Amino acid sequence: MELFQLQVGGPCRLLRKYYHENMKINFNNKQIISNSDVRWYLSSQIIWIGKEKDYREIEELKNKSYGSFDWLWSDSNTILFNKEDLNFTGAVIKLNEPIIVKSGKLDESLWEKREGNIKISEERNFNCNLSDFSEYYSEEDILLSHSEKWDRAGVSIEIKITSDLSVILQNNEMRGILIYQASNHLLPDAFYQVDVSENIESNLCEILGRFFELIEKMENEEDLTQHEELELKKAFLEIYEEVLPYNEVSYVALKDTVLNVVDYL
Repeated sequence: MELFQLQVGGPCRLLRKYYHENMKINFNNKQIISNSDVRWYLSSQIIWIGKEKDYREIEELKNKSYGSFDWLWSDSNTILFNKEDLNFTGAVIKLNEPIIVKSGKLDESLWEKREGNIKISEERNFNCNLSDFSEYYSEEDILLSHSEKWDRAGVSIEIKITSDLSVILQNNEMRGILIYQASNHLLPDAFYQVDVSENIESNLCEILGRFFELIEKMENEEDLTQHEELELKKAFLEIYEEVLPYNEVSYVALKDTVLNVVDYL
């Protein structure tokens, strides 16, 4: 089900010695990333932010960027900041699975909200992980991915980088991302831009929540019986039948992923 193949090894490993554990973040009021550049590839559970289409283009940015390049060795996050002005320019974030479906509304009571962009305070690379935990709030259609270091009971700052994408800061460090209207940002393989004018039916959020619950059930069961496998396949195919009449790319992404899961089972 993986969408991208990573190239590992070679001289890129030398970057590791320049990395620091912590990264301090500033912010300004200039939004430079488009809402259409926020993509959620369901088949690989990768959040892709920015105009770059593949890892080859991301690798070309290394010499122009500071950031976290852990993807060179694993599925960890890539976070990019422009070397000239230190502004955030994009990211590739592998969501931790399974994505946990949450009922009710996301508690934002301790968050200070601002709009703009973020920038690193020092010219250096760093380690950063924003995807220790992944949650989907189906009632509000919000995707939350955050680090285990985030203290949810502590004061946080939410910087809205686009109308749908926010970064969570705590103690001047990145601790997570939020995608509002998350189902609008679902894309099938080989699509590189979200159609911001696309009108997604409200039923997709509920269906997506059921899909993630089935994935969680499948991954939590180490040894499925033949009967349990058949029941899971039946449930996944019911989701497929529900979204089959829709041709919008978000539905296509879900259809393709459901078929991949059924083939896997």
